[in-house]
Amino acid sequence: MFIKQIKLIKTIFIFILFISFNSNKGLTDSKKIVNLELVHEFLSKKDFPKAINDLKILSNQNNIIAQHLYSQILFSGNILPQDFEMAYYWSNISKLGGLKKSNKIINLLDEILDEKQKREIYESLKSFLKKHAMKKNKLAIIQIAKWHLNLAEEKDYTKAYKWFNIAVALGIKSAIKKRDEIINELSAEQILEAQKLSKEIFKKINQSGG
Repeated sequence: MFIKQIKLIKTIFIFILFISFNSNKGLTDSKKIVNLELVHEFLSKKDFPKAINDLKILSNQNNIIAQHLYSQILFSGNILPQDFEMAYYWSNISKLGGLKKSNKIINLLDEILDEKQKREIYESLKSFLKKHAMKKNKLAIIQIAKWHLNLAEEKDYTKAYKWFNIAVALGIKSAIKKRDEIINELSAEQILEAQKLSKEIFKKINQSGG
């Protein structure tokens, strides 16, 4: 069954590129759309090194569409050698960014990777997201808040609240509901501590000029 899934993805990942590109334009800015267009052009011309190079750049810029496509390629072993750990890494980041279709690869690889491997990957992507969050990447701020709820060994409501609180302060309206839901999970002492940390990090983010 697993082999059939890989073969299926090998045949459709370029098709997914077309669909993702056309249906998710709202998730990227104009600069990134141009780069995705170039990826599409390079793939059409079978100029795979250039396509992969642009996908890597976009993925490292926290573009969730590129991350999803890159994970597809790493999973399928078509163009690049299979790399399940990195496919899992990028799929989880794109999922935290709201790309639900990333679940397909995550679910398949959950059966292959052991808990130690997955924990190491989670910690690595946490560092990736924190780096971007501190540069005022609004998506990364939401992603790292979700990380503390979904990928931490134990849900950490204090840290999740901290990041959602920062997100709201930066004008991310979608974070308001989540922040207010989480506050019900915290004691008065935890709320005050989380708010103190929020103010400290908010100040650092703004000072960095991100």
